[in-house]
Amino acid sequence: MVLETIPCPHTSAEEETLSIALMASVVRPWSNLPNDILVMVFKRLLHICDRIRFRAVCKGWRLPVRLIQGLFPIPKLPWTMEYMWKKTTDSNRTLSICKLREPDLHQGSSASRSFIIENGMMEGRSNFVDAEACASRDGWVLFSKEEGKGSLIFFFFSPFSKEVISLPHLESPGFEVATFSSAPTSPDCVVFVTHPPESRKISISICRPCGDDRTWNSSTFRVPRFFDSVESVAYMGGSFYCHFGCFFRMTSFNTANQKWRIIRIRSHPSYDNDIVIDDFDVFCFSNPNYLLEGEGELLLAYAAKDPYSPYPGQYDEEQFFLYKLDWKRKAWRNKRRLRGGAIFLGKTSFWISSEGETETVANRVHHYSRGTPKFYLSRWDYPFGHVEEYREYREKCKICYHPCTEGLKTIWIAPPPEF
Repeated sequence: MVLETIPCPHTSAEEETLSIALMASVVRPWSNLPNDILVMVFKRLLHICDRIRFRAVCKGWRLPVRLIQGLFPIPKLPWTMEYMWKKTTDSNRTLSICKLREPDLHQGSSASRSFIIENGMMEGRSNFVDAEACASRDGWVLFSKEEGKGSLIFFFFSPFSKEVISLPHLESPGFEVATFSSAPTSPDCVVFVTHPPESRKISISICRPCGDDRTWNSSTFRVPRFFDSVESVAYMGGSFYCHFGCFFRMTSFNTANQKWRIIRIRSHPSYDNDIVIDDFDVFCFSNPNYLLEGEGELLLAYAAKDPYSPYPGQYDEEQFFLYKLDWKRKAWRNKRRLRGGAIFLGKTSFWISSEGETETVANRVHHYSRGTPKFYLSRWDYPFGHVEEYREYREKCKICYHPCTEGLKTIWIAPPPEF
């Protein structure tokens, strides 16, 4: 309990003493702390989970915290989610392991903090076994799973709330990529799935988790020659953009009018940003590649081998090359600077703007490969004169994300916006 005394104006010393004595017997509940005390406590909480616990103490602390949260923002950097679900002899129960790991951003912290969401036998997790993460947004992860021949299961899972949202079965022999536009609790959410092409035709399926009609709606569209499999999808401005693994092959699907459009890219960049027409020998392509939205731009990250690598003896090391789509010229152009932003690539991918972020992750491409995080600096954001200086700076950079726990899968996951 918190004691509170209020001075009474126009009273004598004896009356004031009596008033204080009376007020001392009046208690004020913890749920009704003054805002200035909440601010003093809140601004010292540097971890998101500490702020979550702070809000969970009682209802009376939630509204004031939301009002003052903007005064002391925490960078909305992706966390990592580690998971594994296995069958057991008990058909009703599943061995469930799920952890959230916070990035190590604070000075003096020896390691990132992990939080165990589930660890043990769980009911209601049978569909999680063998499920694969497809996409993540606003604290939710979209999972997929094949169930028999010609049937697919999709569902959402939020490790922050442990909530599960199941979607109807999708009758299809398979799919290539799947993503969604917004949190599945939003009426604007659209789930988008592409299927393998057949006879120069491609099929897509969409579902609205919060709509009156939650069934899957499928459409088939014709595509030009050499449009093979969709390799990555990004959502931006009401449309899903599909990249087919080649600079010249892209499509878009508008969720409002459900129109399918071929985007004819006329050229792609060489290493020095010259426009090259239909020259596929410029790059040594290798998987994976990622299409994502960043600050209103459509970005493409390609894994390739850099002949101008600044690292001596590491010519064969895979690097990521970044491009942005020049809509006016219908051409891909090198994105030479991240300007304080950062890119996170893997099973789930994100672009993080520079606003409110820290130097720990700025101007880097972070990539999870085989459970191990790697990062690649944007050389143009660090214009050092010599290769030795560049290597020395890279060695001093702090890796704030840690390798995956052995035996578990790892994805990037962004905290819910209300955190």
